[in-house]
Amino acid sequence: MQKRPESGRTVWHLDIDAFFAAVEQRDDPRLRGQPVAVGTGVVASCSYEARSYGVRTAMRLTEARQRCPELIVVPGEYPRYEQTARRLLAVCREWTPLVESAALDDVYLDVSGQVAVGSAAARQMVRALTEQVQAETQMTLSIGVGCNKLVAAVATKDVKKRKEHAWQTRQDKEGEIWHMPSVQVPEGSEREYLAPWPVRVLPGVGSRTEARLGRLNVRRVGELAAVPRAWLRRLFGTLGVQLHDYARGHDERPVTSEQRPQRIGRRTSFDPPTGELPFVLAMLDYLVDRAAAWMRLQGLGARGLTLTLRYGDYRTTSGREHWSRAVQSSDVLKEAARERFCRLYTRRLPLRLLGVELAPVVPVAVQRLLFADACAQRADELEHCRDAIRRRFGFLSLVSGTELALFQRLAHDRDRLRLRTPCLTR
Repeated sequence: MQKRPESGRTVWHLDIDAFFAAVEQRDDPRLRGQPVAVGTGVVASCSYEARSYGVRTAMRLTEARQRCPELIVVPGEYPRYEQTARRLLAVCREWTPLVESAALDDVYLDVSGQVAVGSAAARQMVRALTEQVQAETQMTLSIGVGCNKLVAAVATKDVKKRKEHAWQTRQDKEGEIWHMPSVQVPEGSEREYLAPWPVRVLPGVGSRTEARLGRLNVRRVGELAAVPRAWLRRLFGTLGVQLHDYARGHDERPVTSEQRPQRIGRRTSFDPPTGELPFVLAMLDYLVDRAAAWMRLQGLGARGLTLTLRYGDYRTTSGREHWSRAVQSSDVLKEAARERFCRLYTRRLPLRLLGVELAPVVPVAVQRLLFADACAQRADELEHCRDAIRRRFGFLSLVSGTELALFQRLAHDRDRLRLRTPCLTR
């Protein structure tokens, strides 16, 4: 007998339509109704007008312009997107305290006990939330409703597919799909609903797992659900057991309002690619410094560091450092990143991308030692003092000597350098 631990739950998944592009169109009336792409080098977000030409997220801008010669490309500005995302979260918390921000515009709500999935009251609630978000942010939403996070997220994808189809077939934007942007999956129909979807929609299925399943002639969720649980366990271990549950519509993951990040990353790209080592190393210090400062603010420390380089010919390489104890010091992390960079940068080609990721990050307990190392204690006090000054006067109020070289090349304000394609992951 199959367990249904999610029985009685009601989960909403919200996603802002064409988020970055929609913010640009909202803030610049000249862009409204035009095919717009946000990004530099690759498309980070594109409007539905651009998608009707075949433009897609992660597509190179050169290809995007070939598909849509009238495409308007803007570099984007992260703080405005973050501000809009915070306003969305504030609206959601008025409806329920159980709000989980999975990404900037990717939000789960647990409204269990308020309305039943598929009921008239549920549809009315969705409409009211949509109208409130529209009024306060001028953003439109796609909303998936189900008895767990997996089904709700797939239902959101369903809404987005319908909207894209509406644009491609030149349907009126005032049609019902825009006024009632939700798909609700009644409890008990989860397995049937998921069956025709590709296995890639399931959590934990990346390109490699998808390829392995493809070699077994398993490409749809329904085909995966028919594979015996024991076989999946032998093939994929614990992941196979999870996939077996997901394929049958079971997902026990709770909606958690407080979620500790598992990794913290910062990255940027260069156009044109650069091989100027002093500039690249200064940028590396800056990226590490930003990631480490955010990590300390969360009371976390890093057990590892991953450095990613992408050369001018788009070949990507990465290297990783591990530590037995969690590290919080920016100086220690910078030194480790530079050493890894020297070992990793082996080709005489300019770089077009540089990225740093601290993972895993774990809580660090503040514990006073009876016989503390005086030098280490002084270094910690200086780190805390530097963080406090930055919180009060802006991050760029204190920078290292090497990072000063960036000020001559990049625009900035009191808080941040204006990087090309900045990545501010949680």
